[in-house]
Amino acid sequence: MASVDAGRRRIELRVGGAAGHAVLWDELAPKTVAALIEAMPIEAPLLHCKWSGRAVFASVTLPQLGGLESPVTSIYPGTLVLRPAEAAGSAAELLISYGDAEFRWPDGRRYVTPFAEIEPGSEALLAAMARTGEDGKTTLRLTLAEEMK
Repeated sequence: MASVDAGRRRIELRVGGAAGHAVLWDELAPKTVAALIEAMPIEAPLLHCKWSGRAVFASVTLPQLGGLESPVTSIYPGTLVLRPAEAAGSAAELLISYGDAEFRWPDGRRYVTPFAEIEPGSEALLAAMARTGEDGKTTLRLTLAEEMK
């Protein structure tokens, strides 16, 4: 994971009793970050990914984004990405990697917008995400945290 810079906005993530923070990448994905903040607080069912590797996902309702920003398919550990809703009224897909992952559907890769990175020291949060592979569905809670000083 990259080092975090002072003055950047953060979100708090809660999964299965564990908590951690992620630094938002406003410069890389300004529309995605703005839509996510507008929709907060977010609470959604969190499931383990079937085709994407070591990651979890949640369907979230956000304002229409109008497309991807800085699109990628490969997702490094601790990265949060979003696939915008395909149509008005449908949900966006939020994916959080706890290990190496690639955003996939049954028929192949899909591009996503990377928008945040989990801060170092969040091992309990990453472990809670990994447990969804065996334990099944849990709940994801996202809230805006204070700015880093």
